[in-house]
Amino acid sequence: MVWLFIAMYQLVYYSEQKDLVDRQRYDIVALGKAITNAESGQRGYLLTGHTLFLDTLEQGRTETRQVLVRLDKQTSDQPEVRIGLDRIKQLVHQKFDVMDKTIQVQLHAGDFSPHLSLNKDKGREVMKLIDDQLDEIDSKLQRLREGFEQEIRKRMFASVIGAILLGVLIIGVLLFSYRSTTELLEQVLENQAVAKQASHQADHDLLTGLPNRRSVDVHLANTYQLARHTSKQFAILFMDLDGFKQVNDKYGHGVGDALLIEVADMFKKVLRQSDFLARQGGDEFVLVVGSYLYRQELTQLAERLIKLFSQPVMTRGIPLEIGVSIGIAEYPHHGKHVKQLLHVADKAMYDSKKSGKNRYSFGSE
Repeated sequence: MVWLFIAMYQLVYYSEQKDLVDRQRYDIVALGKAITNAESGQRGYLLTGHTLFLDTLEQGRTETRQVLVRLDKQTSDQPEVRIGLDRIKQLVHQKFDVMDKTIQVQLHAGDFSPHLSLNKDKGREVMKLIDDQLDEIDSKLQRLREGFEQEIRKRMFASVIGAILLGVLIIGVLLFSYRSTTELLEQVLENQAVAKQASHQADHDLLTGLPNRRSVDVHLANTYQLARHTSKQFAILFMDLDGFKQVNDKYGHGVGDALLIEVADMFKKVLRQSDFLARQGGDEFVLVVGSYLYRQELTQLAERLIKLFSQPVMTRGIPLEIGVSIGIAEYPHHGKHVKQLLHVADKAMYDSKKSGKNRYSFGSE
């Protein structure tokens, strides 16, 4: 009987530890999203000069601090995770430092300061390091979770065996043990569902359900390797919604979020099954197009995407007038590496904004 109680106690303990790891993995996702939101606010301000975007930056900064405080408390007994978290704290400080300096340069030097591009590139480098650290911590937490699951299975087996042996002697104890085991099984299944959801959230945008920035990096890496070995071409389309901020300002974030969901569905209706669509953050989307032969196919695709907004988008019964500015970069025409292609597509998208919005531009020859 003592052996059974010990196994049951350990089962509850490992279940609680696994729950803690699930919460930590969820907070890792939330941390990445908070930093991305802050970055969107910074980029919005640099693009438009509107100080309202600074509120988004500060909100992202506040959410980042809150998540870091939670993770700090949760990882007090996990030295292997603590090391990575301390590194992330340093990188987050650097990231916001770079964003703050960029804002100051914008305020004092104007839109065309040569320092902006340098700070932007530095910010992306720091963000890449943050993403790598987040991935590393998530991998460590996943391994911890797998270890806890293994221990839970062992304790479950021990509990069932103990319950069976004890049930031979005392029917009443058998019934009690059966009830406890059933509850524990339900808890295990529930935890598995939470873990599955957390794993999905780590790679997908919580609002639109589209792949997120992390998934874009993985997909582009795979697409690049395939293209390099098969000598095929692929293209990256950066898409930024025109007029989205005005929708948020006029109707609130609830309508803005509903609009993003509607836009994501509209995009998917005109894309092929092989096209990869993701939400980069804020009102930015990334489209990776493979298996095409001529640039005209990209031109036609861009025109179809722009045509989606030729009429107001009905959202919650409200006709919303928005557009989309698109920047296109082709491999290997505009770059030999993914990072270079992303930069070209991003710049081409800004060229579309400067040329009047709701249009597309290819990267510089």
